[in-house]
Amino acid sequence: MSIRARVARTVVALVAIAVVIFGGVSFFVVDRTLRSSFHAQLDTLVRAVANTVDVKHGRVSIDRGDLVQISFLHPGLPFALFDSSHRRVLGDLMPPPARRSGIEVVTVPLFRDGHLYGWVAGWEPNAWIGAFDRGLLLGILALGAALVGAGIVFSRRTAAAALAPLDDIAALAERIEAHDLSSRLRSSDDGELGRICASFNRMLDRLEAGFARERRFVADVSHELRTPLAVIAAESELALRRDRSAPEYRDAIAAIARETERLGELTAQLLDAARAQIGRRELRNVDVNRLVSDLAARVRPAAEVRDVRVEVEAKATSQARGDAASLERALTAIAHNAIVHAAGSGAIRLSVTSDDDAVRVAVADDGPGFSCNALAHATERLWRGDTNGAREGTGLGLAIAKAMVESSGGSIVLSNGERGGALVTLTLPAARRA
Repeated sequence: MSIRARVARTVVALVAIAVVIFGGVSFFVVDRTLRSSFHAQLDTLVRAVANTVDVKHGRVSIDRGDLVQISFLHPGLPFALFDSSHRRVLGDLMPPPARRSGIEVVTVPLFRDGHLYGWVAGWEPNAWIGAFDRGLLLGILALGAALVGAGIVFSRRTAAAALAPLDDIAALAERIEAHDLSSRLRSSDDGELGRICASFNRMLDRLEAGFARERRFVADVSHELRTPLAVIAAESELALRRDRSAPEYRDAIAAIARETERLGELTAQLLDAARAQIGRRELRNVDVNRLVSDLAARVRPAAEVRDVRVEVEAKATSQARGDAASLERALTAIAHNAIVHAAGSGAIRLSVTSDDDAVRVAVADDGPGFSCNALAHATERLWRGDTNGAREGTGLGLAIAKAMVESSGGSIVLSNGERGGALVTLTLPAARRA
């Protein structure tokens, strides 16, 4: 059953319950009020007759003048006067008990000086109350049916209007199944459905951006893998096409080995990028100064090959909260990237600063710095800029570093130094204090 039908059924059920309760209470109150009022009126009339009764020598009677007055003041009122022996003294013949259905009977005792001398009984038909009750019941039923019918129409229209955004969401979800992520919901509602639509649109924005990145990533990976595979295939085909000399075979095998190594490096880095996004690591206190010092010692041989110095600046002991292995790999990738882009006979600088809330590690080089495109896209997987005219690397280093730093609860920012050169700043949460 649809939500619209459920809402309509709930509203109709509530209307029906309200009609039953209101109608039942109204019927009971009107019936009790009529019967009580009729009984009170008849009791008043009978007491008025009883007040005209005289007691003389132990016998009850009514003067003829009083009878005339009673007939004038209360015409048509049947009554009877009985003595203490239940003998009718005067008045109308009282209907027997078997025929009193639909008749209201009121009896008033006659006391004088504490002694009972008889009774005055009066009666009137009350069948009209039953007829009125039946008419009232039919009116309540008709009104209830009209209200339920109106509730059905009103609830369906209201549910349709209120749940229209949900229909739009369902239709949009069906279009999304057809791989159309460009559509968005439009709602002028400021309430819950409006917030749902806004949240759904934001989710679609993220999904569309994510799918776009994934498509671009798959295309880039395909391109990156195609080149070494094509070289391997070409070298193998050329080597097998005819007999060759031993040096020619060695050259072909060396070319295949280089491309295989590049293919293995690319595959390993792709796996690292995927693992870095799986989830957060178990965070511990990390000595950042020691981490940076060990990193400097590890990358100095690669820097010396390019005639680049590695300088370290750590003013105080800095403890951060994070995963040591992930931070080490992230810093290694950033440092190697800085070495590649540093100027000849230049230097890269590793500095550590901290405050009560965060520890910051800055890696700077004296190369050409980041271009505008690089500042916007350098941390995307397989994005490679041309800031120094080179096409070295796989374009995964900074992307892996960003993912690993974020898995430790930190952040990474790319910028250019005041005197030129690229500057990569890692911000990590400070370690917990005992």
